[in-house]
Amino acid sequence: MSKTKLLYIAVVALFLLNIGTLTYIFTRKPPRHHQLGDEGPKQIIIDRLHFDNKQEKEYSLIVEEHRAKSRELNGLSRSLHNSLYSLLSEKIFNKEKADSLINQIAINQKAIDNLNLDHFQKIKSICKDNQTGFFNELVKDLTHLFSPHPQKK
Repeated sequence: MSKTKLLYIAVVALFLLNIGTLTYIFTRKPPRHHQLGDEGPKQIIIDRLHFDNKQEKEYSLIVEEHRAKSRELNGLSRSLHNSLYSLLSEKIFNKEKADSLINQIAINQKAIDNLNLDHFQKIKSICKDNQTGFFNELVKDLTHLFSPHPQKK
């Protein structure tokens, strides 16, 4: 095989490799912080608080209850937002209905925030005295750990 033909094959191979790499980069979804899997945040808390086996079992029950309630409230939030934005397609915009929906969204968001606070109060309640320092450190990181979009520092 001549050097020219070998060079031609190498250039074509590298070109195809670059196209494949660029296709992969531009078509994949960027990872989101809370897509660590269902056990990601759960495992972070277990590790950071140094839970023993008994605490892990109690915590698992707390997590399951929280997930069920969260799914319900998040579903309601999506439904309310869909209703709100659907008002934009009406011939005459109904400001009173929009205000009512916005108030319902605010009430639902308050319920979500109360649910989350209650969830972490329950977690705190299963901590032993020697774990409160770990819990307090965890509290400082909550907005970063469970943010839908990673915060850039």
